[in-house]
Amino acid sequence: MEAKYLARVNGPPLFYRKWRSASQPRTSVPRRAVFIGHSQPTHSGMLSDLAEGFRAAGWDAHSGDIRGHGKSTDAQVPLGHLDTGDGWSLAVDDMRHLLERSFDGVDWADRLVVVPNITALMTLEVMKTWHDLARHIVLISPVPNQRTLALFGKAFSKVRMRLRAADQPDEQILHHLYAFLGAHLRDREHPADVISTDRDLIREIVSDPEGWPIPSPAYWSNIFSGMLSAWKWPNNARLKPGTRVLVMFGGEDAMLRDGGFLPPIERFLAEVGVEDVASERIEGVRSGLFLEEKRFGISKRILDWVGQDGAATADARYSEVDVAQLASDVIARLGGGAAPADMRPDELVELCYNAIDDETRWTEVIYRIIYEAGQDGEMTEAELAERIERLMPHWERAFSLNRQVMMNATLGVLLQAVIDKLQIGIAILDADGALLHANTTYRETLLRIFPKTSPGADGDAFSAAATRRLFVSGASAEDTGKVNNDRIVLHDNAPVGFHFHPQALRQTGLQRQGPASILILRATERDDDDNTRRVLTELAYGLTGKEAEIALLIAEGMSLDEIAGELGILVSTARGHLKKAFQKMSVHSQAELTARIMSGPVGWLK
Repeated sequence: MEAKYLARVNGPPLFYRKWRSASQPRTSVPRRAVFIGHSQPTHSGMLSDLAEGFRAAGWDAHSGDIRGHGKSTDAQVPLGHLDTGDGWSLAVDDMRHLLERSFDGVDWADRLVVVPNITALMTLEVMKTWHDLARHIVLISPVPNQRTLALFGKAFSKVRMRLRAADQPDEQILHHLYAFLGAHLRDREHPADVISTDRDLIREIVSDPEGWPIPSPAYWSNIFSGMLSAWKWPNNARLKPGTRVLVMFGGEDAMLRDGGFLPPIERFLAEVGVEDVASERIEGVRSGLFLEEKRFGISKRILDWVGQDGAATADARYSEVDVAQLASDVIARLGGGAAPADMRPDELVELCYNAIDDETRWTEVIYRIIYEAGQDGEMTEAELAERIERLMPHWERAFSLNRQVMMNATLGVLLQAVIDKLQIGIAILDADGALLHANTTYRETLLRIFPKTSPGADGDAFSAAATRRLFVSGASAEDTGKVNNDRIVLHDNAPVGFHFHPQALRQTGLQRQGPASILILRATERDDDDNTRRVLTELAYGLTGKEAEIALLIAEGMSLDEIAGELGILVSTARGHLKKAFQKMSVHSQAELTARIMSGPVGWLK
């Protein structure tokens, strides 16, 4: 894979990647090229599997990060932000620049575009003036041409921009958007579950420092403005005859809603000159199917379509659903009963505060407002914004209370179960490394690590500053690249602690100033007793006490027969506990389990 930055005069340099096909010599004129786009919570670095699939089939694969994503950032356009005024048009210019670079010298018939979600919208914008962009275009889980949804999202983000800084991360929009998208899922544990059913993949996306950002209100305002713009073309804009389009989506797709939003997309494509429209639904995947190359062979599916001789026809199985009916169905599923044409303002306020204990009530509020707008049919953005603005002070207060309740509950569990019971130094940090809580042993150990630094009268200030120094200290070479950046902590080139991200903090770690990680410091030479190791294993991997106990004994080299005898249980019982430990730790063998434990906080203590 080749990578470089492409200079831009109106924004940050764009990070560009190319996977050159082995069957196309460097000196030859490019024969076939595919450009692969990314979605909002991802970047081009996550597309290697899909790119390799095309490369192996003889295609040069190209990709890049749109500004505000991945590595295409700077001081003016940080991760998760687009300019308040013209951010969408500038991002579309980025898209065109990357496409021009990718298809330079490639014949129209040999160009393939594979674009998901927001880059699908940007590609539609580019094609308004670049009518012969590519012979084959694949839209993966495209953001649908549903005006009501776009108007609501734009109005909501603009209200948020008036409430807080337009360029600062806003967790509330991110939380509500993904809860809205995932309302139809029955097994949702994390907002990002709308992307995939693969928990390991979700963990990789969320833990990637360049993925899953918390975008600014200005970012979302631009995206929803783009949703309105991309599906509205000039009357004379027509694609080159022979252009083919495939719409791919998952069986549990949050964007196309079980294919219900597909028919109006197909009608639009026909109106702009696409004579050959095909669709493919893939069971077992969601909106991030472009990340599922290893499980579902996405590149082969696409190339099979590219290789078809005759024109394909759109699948007629999908019944069109309007936004009002969708909203009514979701409200009923959430337990809100039938959706009335209008709810009184005080009823919506009550729903907002009910969400302090039941977050689905916020999703119900969103769908009820969308239902009303869908029924109206002519509701303007200003009218939507007025409804949202009246509700927002209560919504904001309820959301803050909910976050505080969640953090207090998490801290309470950790304090009771872990921190105050262990003799090692242990502290809870937020995502930026700020100290939230620490036991006495931790604070005492800091004084030994920094003996020349006087805490003065304010011991809390000293602990916070010392913790920050440890948080930003370098990791040893063998610890780089780990999921969540779990690592040994160094001071003066000597290991003094271990920093890790336990399963129990995955949700609160997404909140601003929420508990996100644990830092442990060795207090004495004998702080690795059995109880300490067991509790840390429970915390680090989300295991029960018995699962942790058996996992540690496996790591010490005992067989299941020996463990069963040691604990006085049946071998089948021990095997059942071990199987659950495998699942929670994402390992497949005893050797992998041992390696995972020894590379984590327990291994550090030993």
